[in-house]
Amino acid sequence: MEDIYEKILWEGYGLHFYSGARTRTGLVCKTDKGLRELKKARDRMNSIRYAHDVKECLYRNGFTVLSRFYNTMDGQPCFVKDGTIYVLEELLPNASMEEDGEEAFVRGAQTLGRMHFCAKGLESSFAQWDTERLPAQFTKRRIELAKIKRRIQRQGGYDAIDLLVLEHYDTYMEQTMQAETLLQQAEYPKLIERFKKEGTFCHHSYKGENLRVGDGGRLFVGGFEGCSSDTPLLDLAAYLKRYMKKTAGGKAGVFQMLEEYQKNNPLEENEKILLQALAIYPEKFLRLTNEYYNKRRACVSPAMQERLALAAEEEGKAKDLCQFIQEVQP
Repeated sequence: MEDIYEKILWEGYGLHFYSGARTRTGLVCKTDKGLRELKKARDRMNSIRYAHDVKECLYRNGFTVLSRFYNTMDGQPCFVKDGTIYVLEELLPNASMEEDGEEAFVRGAQTLGRMHFCAKGLESSFAQWDTERLPAQFTKRRIELAKIKRRIQRQGGYDAIDLLVLEHYDTYMEQTMQAETLLQQAEYPKLIERFKKEGTFCHHSYKGENLRVGDGGRLFVGGFEGCSSDTPLLDLAAYLKRYMKKTAGGKAGVFQMLEEYQKNNPLEENEKILLQALAIYPEKFLRLTNEYYNKRRACVSPAMQERLALAAEEEGKAKDLCQFIQEVQP
């Protein structure tokens, strides 16, 4: 296997490969130019190029706590070998941030705010903005949920997942409709147009495993491979939901997180309404439900049943989070 790494590093980057050590995300390579992390890219070429543009913009604007892509010898942020795309990155600190309490999430929210602020002015020919994506998604999922309920009621008997869906149907239908109403109140298409003009992005995977702790407790951010041109409030809403999931989920913690985030990114009223929509929307449960019922299933998967039950438990805190956001003072 080492032969392929040697070829990639030499043909793509002009580096001599000495040895390697596997990690959860890739291979740490010892080269004649120092340590580098080599990864198989899970995304398409243009997604990698967009992530590269995001990282370079952040770095230029002072957000240096990230791992940039090394360019290949022909100036590309990735290298293709035998049909597989590889990226070579700077090495991040090894220790992930422990999401073990309110203080950790407050620090994470502060770093998230700085990252979003430093993305202002982002320009990329690989950006793909869609001003109707969320409203269309919310409506589609609501219609799918109603169809799933009718499908369950038509069949002869109920399995464990059917019962789980029926138990939460009224609550999640109500929350989805509330989220759609809030999107309208926030004037979502106008907000997206503004974000597009300002130049910003959504990380999509801002969480403990991608937050690394360096010397002196400094936080570094990795996992940019799945980032996209979208509202940064998706990151903030997901991180607030994660806080509610991983901790006791107190109001004071939400207030502190939003206070730290807003030091760099003050939220206007329509942004605050959009954040409420994202908080109340039961995205994870609806996504998993749709995934399950759109597959031909011979029997109930215990793993899926557990995932759905956990998602329902997490979504149970959505109304509290939405209320906390509403109470935050400008």
